[in-house]
Amino acid sequence: MLNTSRVLDFVKSNLGFPFVSIEITDDQITDYIKTYTLREFSQYVPWVKRISMNLTLETLQVSGRQNEYYIPVSENEEIISVSDVYFSDSDLYFHGHPVLGPLNHGQIAEFVLGAVTAMDTKMFSSYDRTFEYIHPNIVRISPVTANTTYVTAEVELVQPDDFSQVPNDLQTIFMELAASDIMIKVGALRQKYSGGTLRTPFGEIPVNSEIYQEGKDKKRDILEKLRLCHPNVILDIG
Repeated sequence: MLNTSRVLDFVKSNLGFPFVSIEITDDQITDYIKTYTLREFSQYVPWVKRISMNLTLETLQVSGRQNEYYIPVSENEEIISVSDVYFSDSDLYFHGHPVLGPLNHGQIAEFVLGAVTAMDTKMFSSYDRTFEYIHPNIVRISPVTANTTYVTAEVELVQPDDFSQVPNDLQTIFMELAASDIMIKVGALRQKYSGGTLRTPFGEIPVNSEIYQEGKDKKRDILEKLRLCHPNVILDIG
């Protein structure tokens, strides 16, 4: 599991620490990564949660709106989007969907016909519900029906700022993205000076702003890798 210490050590080592001093403190590096890098990474690799919602609870109902509900997330969780809302299968049963699957080969045709008929009928009925995400934490369910009690919302969130939900296979990419962001930030600071060294409480620092362009190039390559190799697609098997 990724954590703050691992990310910080990786970033600082990429900037040459401890052989090269860094103009910003550990806390400033960490805060910058949590505020900017984490949100950008989450646009490609969000933290996905499924949240059960009881629509009869007054705390979830938006005042003055019949079909809008607050998504119950904590104050530390920031929603990017709602990828899906799952409704009860009872609507399909109401339209004649078989309750049990086929028990033998001879029942397959009858089961398939009943299932397809129920799904087609539901598609053109008032039970064919859709949803819309309204920033920052509201989902609108249409049409309004009285018998909808429980739904499950699949939400995409900004990754937690302890980095614990960054997928194992993408931890290195995330740390490289963080390193590139800090290289850009440090390089931008160094561009304010020209030549020689800068005397700071951390010691004398060679003022070389080439790290700025190096960080920009590195970040461009990482984002391209995320776009091409890790599209935001969720596969639900089973």
